[in-house]
Amino acid sequence: MNKKMLKRAAAFLLMVAVMVGLVFFRSENNYDKHYFRAKLARGQEVHCRIDLGKEGELKYLLQPNIYTLYLRLLPEDKQAQLRCECEGMQLLLSRSSKKGLWRKLAPDEMIKQYKGQLGVSAEMYFSPEQLKQRNVQQGKIKFYDAKGLYGTVV
Repeated sequence: MNKKMLKRAAAFLLMVAVMVGLVFFRSENNYDKHYFRAKLARGQEVHCRIDLGKEGELKYLLQPNIYTLYLRLLPEDKQAQLRCECEGMQLLLSRSSKKGLWRKLAPDEMIKQYKGQLGVSAEMYFSPEQLKQRNVQQGKIKFYDAKGLYGTVV
């Protein structure tokens, strides 16, 4: 009976330790991605600032040079089909969601709206030297329609 209670107590403590570990892991990864939602009108620049200093120690040790940005834009023109390209930063633009492998967007590939939203995911890459600076980097994601430049996310 005594060994049975000891096994149950050990199993309970192990479960508690696993739960605490999972909560710690989740809190450490809270800031490895950024969600940005904005309205986008023709000729407009929208500014998105990301604070890389908020990422947890685990993310900083394992993968400090990759950061994910999920853009959800609401274009003024509900029928607009836009394409996008990056300027001034090294990043991978994708139409894919956060699940599965990302497929790189071609510069001439048109992005269709879904429920009035334009969703673009960007995986940004930074060098270790850049991460030591206060202002790491600035870049632009430019959106084009058939008439030319539609809007910009800085």
